[in-house]
Amino acid sequence: MPDYAYKAADAGGSIVKGVRFANSQDDLALMIKSAGMHLLEANETRSADFRKALSNIHIGGMNRRDLIEFSNNMGVMFRAGVPLINALDELRQDNDRSYVKKTLGEIIEDIQAGDSLHEAMAKRPKAFPGLYTNVVEIGENTGSLDAVFFDLAKHYKRIDDLIKNVRKALIYPAFILTALLLAGYVFLTMVFPPLFQLLEDFKVPLPAITKIVMAVSNALRDHGGKILVIVILLGVGFFFGRKNKTSKYYIDFGELNIPVIKGVFIQLRLAFFMRYLSMLLSAGMDILRGLQLATDSVNNLVLQKFFNVSRDKVIEGEMLSEALRKVRYVPNMVTRMIAIGEESGNLPDQMEYVADYYNEELERRIAIALAAMEPILIFCLAGLALSLVMGVLLPLYNLVSTLSMGVGTGTGVGM
Repeated sequence: MPDYAYKAADAGGSIVKGVRFANSQDDLALMIKSAGMHLLEANETRSADFRKALSNIHIGGMNRRDLIEFSNNMGVMFRAGVPLINALDELRQDNDRSYVKKTLGEIIEDIQAGDSLHEAMAKRPKAFPGLYTNVVEIGENTGSLDAVFFDLAKHYKRIDDLIKNVRKALIYPAFILTALLLAGYVFLTMVFPPLFQLLEDFKVPLPAITKIVMAVSNALRDHGGKILVIVILLGVGFFFGRKNKTSKYYIDFGELNIPVIKGVFIQLRLAFFMRYLSMLLSAGMDILRGLQLATDSVNNLVLQKFFNVSRDKVIEGEMLSEALRKVRYVPNMVTRMIAIGEESGNLPDQMEYVADYYNEELERRIAIALAAMEPILIFCLAGLALSLVMGVLLPLYNLVSTLSMGVGTGTGVGM
């Protein structure tokens, strides 16, 4: 589906130039006519530019920022009464990412071939998640696509903000830890070994802390390459372990049960689950289908297993609050709020409230962690520096004292 550079005359006789995406010149003429203009001239655009050649190579899909921007723009255009094809084509032309341009072009092509918008999106799961296409389908069926797209934009914006806050909380300690490791490696492998050799040559009595520092220094100097390879292999193993369903299950089990951090992970996953389910139910989806999609969106296999069991209980006739009460990772506050929503008939609102509460709680925890992180890291840095300095200075002090006494009594070196 190529781009066409065209000239057209509008109703007032003015000449309009532009570039549009179309299957053929006939399709382009129809698109121009639907916009109230008459096509005068059209030529397929061609370019041998290397950057253009690379545009057919794509890695990954649309990220959250792409989905937020796309959803907001589609909502604005639908509310303004812009036809679907024209709206998609405008967004395609305005986007800078080649993957997004190509994806929207393919969607336009599928819609012109007879697909609905959600059917065209469903063919591209890397670009549009299953939850996204299902909500769009509801919007098409109810005739409220503008409201649906604005809700999707708001939903993904909240998720994006939450993930950004979590990452922001990890950047500072990760940077400090990396700096500490690099500094420690340089001192232990380059600065201290000559001093340790000097101490051994003079047979100075070594305190326990010096022996520990020497052992670490020797291990890094003699086996540093092997240690680095092991660390890299562990990192690669963890990365691919997240891709394997069996190993990922145990990793996910660990994140829900490790002391101190388990509360953060549980709140994070539950906030996602509640937010997704609230949005699906608000859009008009039935509870069983909504539970299935919301469960699939949770990035934790352990919770997915429990939520699938809860869905089976709902199918058997249990209330959702009763089914979730049997899940050990779901706090009583959550089940109480869901029960209130079921009794009052405003379940989506109650779930939205729980999701907002957890988001605020996570932000509070992140703020506290950031406030406490700096003094803790400074304390760790001071402790590491003190250990290294004491490990070297104590025996050097003993050596200098011994040499001074020897010189004072006339039995120093060379006497």
